[in-house]
Amino acid sequence: MSNTWSIDTLSEELVKAFPMLGRQIAAHLRATGDEETTLMQVGVLNQIKERSTTASELAKMRRVSLQSVSVLVQGMVERGWIIRAPDPTDRRQFLLQITPEGVAKADTTHNQIVGFLMELLADVTEEEIAAAQIFLPALRRMLTQHMAIDSQGEQEEQTQL
Repeated sequence: MSNTWSIDTLSEELVKAFPMLGRQIAAHLRATGDEETTLMQVGVLNQIKERSTTASELAKMRRVSLQSVSVLVQGMVERGWIIRAPDPTDRRQFLLQITPEGVAKADTTHNQIVGFLMELLADVTEEEIAAAQIFLPALRRMLTQHMAIDSQGEQEEQTQL
């Protein structure tokens, strides 16, 4: 019997590993006294740090309801991490923009997570790192392509309406 994984096995292992990793990171953040910051908030901060966006765009990108994003955004506004600024191209819209406090929060949390992962992965062998070096960029490429296809499909649906 071969030790080579099939796509099915790889998929099953990813389904098992990703939630475990998310729980471990969340537990680490709580253990370091950052009980109120969620991984979703960190992701949103990093996304808005790259480019201001509207709440509806954020909901589409995150694949959650506008109501969920509104609740998330309100909490982040109250913490001073983001602001709602009028959209210069559409006065009916507001752009979500990161504040200096939000940048600091995103950077600090990023560094905490990277530090935790470095500890977690300390016993990984060179061979395992080499395999990850091949696999993770491929996974990221596929996810990026899939997101682009989904986005294109949504744009086509809206044009047909």
